[in-house]
Amino acid sequence: MFKSFILITFLFVLNLQAQETNKILFKNLEGYWEGGFIKNNSFQKFEVKFYKDEDGTKSLQIIEEWHPQFGEFVIPVEIDSLHQIKFNTGLGKAILKLDDKSLELNGGIDKSSPTVYVHLKKIPSPPAPNYTVEEITVQNDEISLYGHLHQPMDKSNKTAIIIVGGRSCYAGSTKYDLYAKLLRQYGISVLVFNKRGTGKSTGDCSLATIDDLANDVIACKNYLAQHANNYENIGVIGSSAGGWVITKAEESTDFDFMISIVGPSTSVYEQQMQSMEYGLDVYKLPETARADLVEYTNMMFKAKANKTSYNRFKELLENAKRDGWNELLDDTDVPPDADGIDNLWVRRHNYDPNASLSSFSKPLLAIYGEIDWIVPYKENVERLRQQFSGERSNLLNITIAHDAEHGTETKGKYVTLNDNHSYWRFFRISPSVQVSIIDFLLKYSFITL
Repeated sequence: MFKSFILITFLFVLNLQAQETNKILFKNLEGYWEGGFIKNNSFQKFEVKFYKDEDGTKSLQIIEEWHPQFGEFVIPVEIDSLHQIKFNTGLGKAILKLDDKSLELNGGIDKSSPTVYVHLKKIPSPPAPNYTVEEITVQNDEISLYGHLHQPMDKSNKTAIIIVGGRSCYAGSTKYDLYAKLLRQYGISVLVFNKRGTGKSTGDCSLATIDDLANDVIACKNYLAQHANNYENIGVIGSSAGGWVITKAEESTDFDFMISIVGPSTSVYEQQMQSMEYGLDVYKLPETARADLVEYTNMMFKAKANKTSYNRFKELLENAKRDGWNELLDDTDVPPDADGIDNLWVRRHNYDPNASLSSFSKPLLAIYGEIDWIVPYKENVERLRQQFSGERSNLLNITIAHDAEHGTETKGKYVTLNDNHSYWRFFRISPSVQVSIIDFLLKYSFITL
């Protein structure tokens, strides 16, 4: 009994000592750090802010090369009995040791081969931001669109941009939008809003048509046009299906410029047929899948909303599972019942941007991924050149992001150069995206440096 008491007391003291050591460790850990991931002969910048909240120790992680599609994460942090600092990252679980005198963190990604090293150095807290982020609500008749307006404190630049997302019904982050983070550094105000029926915006995203979404963008344009900042240039960035939305909105308003990121210049029907053809090759599907997939795609647009059509959809979907082409379908491509056929996404958004783009007389930037099979660049660039022919050709700006997919991301892989020198290229958003956007805005004097 006495020995047990001594053991319990000993363990209790050890636990207190460990807690005290961890408190001291966190005191040095708390704050801002910068460094990077290192693999072979390559480096990827990595920034971390360590802090505590009611749920424990956290890390706000920023990987700038993953902007603007993604790149900021809040991840829990563990400090184990060996005083190792552990937390997940976009590349795997980091296990680090703190040099509390030099204020450096060193370690690597667990189980990575070859090892991905992680090295961070503590830096001062950054100065106060030179921008404000204002919570806003934009009214479009009975629909309330919730979002944020990012405004540089220097109001000399009179350019504002509206951000329009793609097909999905996800709210996204309006307060911490990564496009806004980039653009406000150049003096541009940025309006980011939750798509109707998502986040704090009212309405029903699952029933929204392209006309509904375009009208919401127009409401945002009107909001900026009436703003006290007296914006002189109002543009828009549309990603993926958002490219259709902004060209539809342009039919009823007048943007000073448009930026389309993997946004189609072809019709919804053409894009679906093109991605089907490319998808057959990308997924190495059997030739027998082609006829079924062509029939299914046509049915999405043309089939009558009745029991006969629904039964045929179900038969084709069974074939899709067998042959693997169900991977090419979005959830909103599959009718839940006969009545749901008329509510398929392609019917609610069936649109051809040709007339809008053929008459747009302001600058346009179109960015495509070189290996994007969803919105293939060759067909879309060819159509754009037809739409911006003659004197208007000088308004058209096209960027093909090397080796980039639909999210404009390039996969991590070894790259061999002409002299057989190779290096590890980290996963990243193609640098062409940010470079092209800023160059485009500079070219037409929407920003100055």
